[in-house]
Amino acid sequence: MKFSRLVGMALLLACGPLSAQEGETTEKPKLPPRQVRFLPVGDLATYRFEERDGVQYELEPPPGSVPPREVMVGFGDEAEASAVRLLLGRITEPLKAPGGGGPMLVRRREDGAEAEPWMRVNRPEEGDFLVLLWRANPKGSWAEARSLVLPDGPTAAPAGEVRVVNLSPVPVGMVFNGEQIKLPAGKITRHRVPIGKDAPIWLGAEDVKGKLKRFHSGAVFQNRGERTLVVIYRADGDQKRLPLKAVIRREPMPQPLKKDP
Repeated sequence: MKFSRLVGMALLLACGPLSAQEGETTEKPKLPPRQVRFLPVGDLATYRFEERDGVQYELEPPPGSVPPREVMVGFGDEAEASAVRLLLGRITEPLKAPGGGGPMLVRRREDGAEAEPWMRVNRPEEGDFLVLLWRANPKGSWAEARSLVLPDGPTAAPAGEVRVVNLSPVPVGMVFNGEQIKLPAGKITRHRVPIGKDAPIWLGAEDVKGKLKRFHSGAVFQNRGERTLVVIYRADGDQKRLPLKAVIRREPMPQPLKKDP
């Protein structure tokens, strides 16, 4: 009996390290594919033109008055960086993003792959995400920009929902579909809306006299399978008449990226 017990204990001790080694060599599960999109918000530069031979030609906007026309987005291996065009008030096409957290480096295409990034963004651990971009200084240039990362997947931003994001430095008063809401600076509010019906939206902010002054009014309309994003931002330049503005983007639910073969 003693001999058999000793043999059993020896077998257990021998199997223990083997199991641990097997666990160490197990491959980590592959994270599902996901995507990133960008939405720059702000105001276009004042239209400029020159006349040549009786014909008016539009001039390029002054440097720094608009976001970089095209940026390269990388995640560590800049040889695999992807290009995307930035247009004010427009959500870009989706780019593939690796799973897990870490830095996302955004470079202006004309600067080259070796240049310092125009912007560094910390990507979330999981899920699709949307990066909002705006000028760090509304009277400055797009050379210095700020960003806010929003979850963009079907759970975080489902169809039939409206998200309102206040990027301005002041609280905003809102009446949405009959509901009165105070939205602090830097905060987000989410609301469900009826399908196929207008949902009135009114936005206002306090003026220097403490009175609530409207800067946007309209309606949100959604079909089945659609969602809406409302972004409130501080107007670029010295715009005393409308210091705050809003951009509204309605869209069908984006299609998920296909897995690599």
